[in-house]
Amino acid sequence: MLLPLERIIFILAVLVSLGLSWVTFGQMFKVIGRGSDPIDWKKSIKNWPRGLGVFLSQKTLFKTRPGIGAIHAGVAWGFTLYMAVNVVDVLYGMIPGFHFLPNHITGDIYRFFVDIFSVIVLVGVKYFIFRRFIYNDKQLTINEPVLLSESARKGMRRDSFIVGMFILCHVGFRFIGASFEVALHGQDWSQPAATLLSYVWTWFGIAEGSLTLGEHISWWMALGLILAFLPYFPYSKHAHLFMGPLNYMAEVERRSMSTLEIMDLEDEDAAQFGAAKLEHLPQKELLDGYACIMCNRCQDGCPAYQTGKELSPSAIEINKRYYFNEHLKEFSNGAESLDSLSKWMLSEEAAWSCTTCGFCIEVCPVGNEPMIDILRVRQDLVLMESNFPRDAMDVFDKIENYGNPWGMSPQEREKWTEGLDVPVMREKGSAEYLYWAGCSGAYDDRGKDISRAVAKILKKADVDYAILGNEETCTGDSARRIGNEYLFQMQAMQNMETFEKYGIKKIVTQCPHCLTTLKNDYGEMGAELEVVHHSEFIADLIKEGKISPDQSLEEDVTFHDACYVGRHQGEYDAPRDVLQSVMGTNGNIIEMPRNKAQSFCCGAGGGNMWYDIDRGKRINVERFEEAIDTGAKKVATSCNFCMIMMEDARKVTGQDETMTVVDIAELVADRL
Repeated sequence: MLLPLERIIFILAVLVSLGLSWVTFGQMFKVIGRGSDPIDWKKSIKNWPRGLGVFLSQKTLFKTRPGIGAIHAGVAWGFTLYMAVNVVDVLYGMIPGFHFLPNHITGDIYRFFVDIFSVIVLVGVKYFIFRRFIYNDKQLTINEPVLLSESARKGMRRDSFIVGMFILCHVGFRFIGASFEVALHGQDWSQPAATLLSYVWTWFGIAEGSLTLGEHISWWMALGLILAFLPYFPYSKHAHLFMGPLNYMAEVERRSMSTLEIMDLEDEDAAQFGAAKLEHLPQKELLDGYACIMCNRCQDGCPAYQTGKELSPSAIEINKRYYFNEHLKEFSNGAESLDSLSKWMLSEEAAWSCTTCGFCIEVCPVGNEPMIDILRVRQDLVLMESNFPRDAMDVFDKIENYGNPWGMSPQEREKWTEGLDVPVMREKGSAEYLYWAGCSGAYDDRGKDISRAVAKILKKADVDYAILGNEETCTGDSARRIGNEYLFQMQAMQNMETFEKYGIKKIVTQCPHCLTTLKNDYGEMGAELEVVHHSEFIADLIKEGKISPDQSLEEDVTFHDACYVGRHQGEYDAPRDVLQSVMGTNGNIIEMPRNKAQSFCCGAGGGNMWYDIDRGKRINVERFEEAIDTGAKKVATSCNFCMIMMEDARKVTGQDETMTVVDIAELVADRL
């Protein structure tokens, strides 16, 4: 199709584009390479089926916003198809007389799909341009501009406009070019949309020479835009097209969402604990910044953002991206980043506002983990800067001196067992299961009610168990989530020595935070423990016929998912199975709008149980108001912390006389 001179110009343009792209893509991967913990690229490449599966299926877009996800997937599938289309078009332009499988069903199928997806892409991109620039959809904005760095505020809309117009023009000119080709060579109903458009040119009586010129111009615009855009890719949000799947390939295997690697606090050569600068973050977390699609799905259910706190998980990744762009040359060449992360990536208040609920990780379509960034910044603020909320200091002191964050006597830890026949490990010597009541189960009044209920169930089921009683001490969960790795490890070592003493291998606990810490964080330290949440354990007892609670609950109940049971452990059915086991004929489980994987946090996680962020609405009140709207008068939980937060919100909202909060274990124990 192309004239000889055009072919020469195109080859030169390709060489220039590839040369510039080599530089910019090289800088991108050098930036990622500045991270502290290297990505195992050999392992990542072997993980190609996962990346390819995400890339081709676009399934991660449907976790939330399914309608918009479907439109986005259509655009993504069309643009993916265009990778092959561009190759065919280059051959069409460079090889005289070339046509892709003319008069063959395979060629017809190819042209049909190209034609249909061209229309899908054009319609989809126009919708996204309208949504972002005309309708100004609130889902695509971040309420507080202060959450974004100056470069991010300036660059976001510009970048989105450039990407949108690039796709629109690239696909649009290629589609118009196809219609010119149809007009020149006659109807081709394997390209129905292009054929319909070709009638416009025929109706206007455009001459053959003009159609040929139009085809050449369209070819150059479509392919030329690719060559012009390619070096810009690393600066653009469009990089998520390939960096998102790569992010899944490079995914770090964690025991749970909030479980970090164990620090070597005795390493004399270690100059930094946690992340103060960009280069302190692992390479995978720098890759997150390039993978970010700027869709803001992560903040849709972020309890801090949704209640007006100074935190947006989306802003964290967006700020990274624009910091990379602003300092690409010097940072990729090894220069130290100038500012601490708490000065531009997120504020200190934002770092303390996170409840570690895991929503941002759960819903991100490209596998980003902003919550992990926050935990690393907290470690720096605590271990390196001694800069943290004053109330957190009180908690650290109480855990260190009393073995619990309530600051109560360790000799009172087993007082909740008074009047009950609860076996103690120091007297029994050994047992199949250790029942771990936890600090809240031993000291908080409502927590003690839950502990008594669990003990009653274990006894009724004739489970071989015992408690540590006064030998039990805090797991260190709150210390670790707040950032005090030293205190966490001190608590962990003490508990692990006790487990070793009694040969403990199996643990049952009603506290999801203890569950996560014992099962996952202690696992990182080498402990081999089989830890199960009381909801799963009770559900199994019922299925095995070891207990048979009366189905006598004759009122509607709404269930609040605990983040550390649901998103962190992936368990949604067991608590509901237990709840269903006590429901009478007139009782129903009424789900709140935000439930299971999309559940809204109670506000206690990540150490927020122990200090208050004054800004905005209280998270537990936001959640309890959702429970009120269901019309149910009973709220069921499966977490001690959730119980405390829901009880507090019940009083704050004036529902202390009309609604009750219960743990699923209490409902079962009362019906045995």
